Amino acid sequence: MTRGIGASLLAVVLAAPLAVAAPAEAAAVPKGAKKATVVKIVDGDTIDVRFTRTGPTVRVRLLQVDTPERGACWFTAATKRTAALLPVGKTTYLLADKERRDRYGRSLFYAWTAGGVFVNRNLVRYGYGKAVLYKPNDKYITVMRAEQTKAKRERLRIWSGRCDTTNAPAPNPTSAPTSAPTSTPDPPSGGNDPRFPTCAAANAAGYGPYRRGTDPEYAWYQDRDGDGIVCER
Repeated sequence: MTRGIGASLLAVVLAAPLAVAAPAEAAAVPKGAKKATVVKIVDGDTIDVRFTRTGPTVRVRLLQVDTPERGACWFTAATKRTAALLPVGKTTYLLADKERRDRYGRSLFYAWTAGGVFVNRNLVRYGYGKAVLYKPNDKYITVMRAEQTKAKRERLRIWSGRCDTTNAPAPNPTSAPTSAPTSTPDPPSGGNDPRFPTCAAANAAGYGPYRRGTDPEYAWYQDRDGDGIVCER
C-alpha cells in the first residue's frame, strides 16, 4: 500500500513541470486580444473568423503586412504560409489598433496563433509580405519595418528577385547592401517562432536563419561553423 502511494506521488511530481509549462506557449499573446476561430484563409493577409460558435463570419485584414495579390509572384506561397500558421478550425487571437475597419468594411487586426506566434510579423520576417503603414494603426510598425529589413537583406521570397511560379513576371531584384549596418543591431525577434528538432526541419517549414545576439531562436540550434548564424538557407 505504501509503495502504491509513493509511486502515485512520484508520478504527480514528474508530471507537474509539464502542467506548469504548457500555458507558457501562449505567453506571447498580448493582453486584450480576442479569441476567435479561423473559418477561411482568403489570401496571405486576409482571413475569415468567427468570435462565437454561432456568430457571423467576420472578414479580417491583417494589419501592417501586405502579401502578393492573386496572380503575382509568391501569392500561393504567402497564402499557404498563413494557412499553416492559422489552420481552419483552430484558434487565433486578434488585437485591434486605433482604427477598427478599412474602407472595404473589413475588420483590422493583428493576429497570433494559439501558440503565441505573431502572424503579421512572421509573414514580413520571412519575406511573404511587405511591412505597410495605414495610419493611424501604427502599434507595431517599428518592429515590422525592422523585420522587413532583415528579410530584404537575406533576399527572402518577395525580395529574392525571382518568381516562384512560371506564369508571373519576375520582380526586380533588390540590391544587396554593400556592408552590414553598424549603427544599431537588429531588434530581437522575440523568440516567437516554433521550435524544430533540426535546422533542416525549420527551413523546410519556412523558418530561419537566426543570428547570435539578435534572434533568441539562435540558441535552439547548433552553430557548426561558428559564424554566428544558424539555419542558413
